Amino acid sequence: MEKPPVNNAYVAYFDVLGFTSRFLSGDLRNRYEKLVAAIDERGDKDVTYFLFSDSIVVISKVFAKVRETARSIYTWGILNDFWLRGGIAHGGMTPLDFSSFVSGNRVILPFLGEGYLKAYKLESTLNISGIALDGIFFEPGKECAALKRRVDFVEYEEYLPKRGYEDTKLLLLPEEGSLRQIVDTMYFEEMLKSHINDIDKYINTFIFFIETLLRTADHPTVVKFLDNLLKQLELHGSHVLIPSKVIIIFVAVIEGLIRRFRSGTFDDIPGNPRERLETYVGNILGTLKTQGYLPTFVDYVLEYDKARHTTVYKDINRLRADWSDFH
Repeated sequence: MEKPPVNNAYVAYFDVLGFTSRFLSGDLRNRYEKLVAAIDERGDKDVTYFLFSDSIVVISKVFAKVRETARSIYTWGILNDFWLRGGIAHGGMTPLDFSSFVSGNRVILPFLGEGYLKAYKLESTLNISGIALDGIFFEPGKECAALKRRVDFVEYEEYLPKRGYEDTKLLLLPEEGSLRQIVDTMYFEEMLKSHINDIDKYINTFIFFIETLLRTADHPTVVKFLDNLLKQLELHGSHVLIPSKVIIIFVAVIEGLIRRFRSGTFDDIPGNPRERLETYVGNILGTLKTQGYLPTFVDYVLEYDKARHTTVYKDINRLRADWSDFH
């Protein structure tokens, strides 16, 4: 029997996170139907879609179409608490004859090919709701040459990676203009209800967007984010038991603020940049202390510095705010 010819194509593979428990409970059913409708609206004849159970596959000969379709699906998902984890790769794909999928009482889903397996393996390295890009795309003259670092994609090191996959990932950023709205969907109570069975993915995902916001947003947006974050901690901390591991988020927030300060971004706003940083960090530490999370925070800062060879704890100590008051 002759093997069918193989053509190269670009493939995005997505896994719906928390599918089994949330779909059976009815939590995802309505969102899944809306996702199908959103995909139908795109109507691009150059893009092929497969949706089966908790898997979504996007295929095209054109890299930009797979990339932007994947970005659109991912952004929709993150805004609607329908979290997706994906990978984009390139490789051989088996030609598809849709007329042969159904035969009598059988539904035959074909082996899609090497490109599908590459995308699947890439997706499986992530412990975050995100889209990993194959590193080969970034070689000179390759497909990602037109993408801008920290605008279209970022190099990201997960705070809580899967064992054996601690390396830096290349992640596609969501659609432009969606960042602040995404962050506002991730505060504690509602997200913990949805993702309590996989806290690590929730933490990694929230931190990913926090880091991106603190690096790219204007000053008023950062101020609103910090105010809202602390208000949400006070609100939810008073009647919801927030798992201690979630406090890692505040390590990322302070590290992001310190990076923002060192980059000179604070120099563009009125007032003393260092005093402004001290105020922000002091407010965070004060709120953590009031809510009873400060000892946990200190433990995580020290653990984080040891694991990543960073100096966040020392950096906090160098600020004028009296660190000893918070012990």
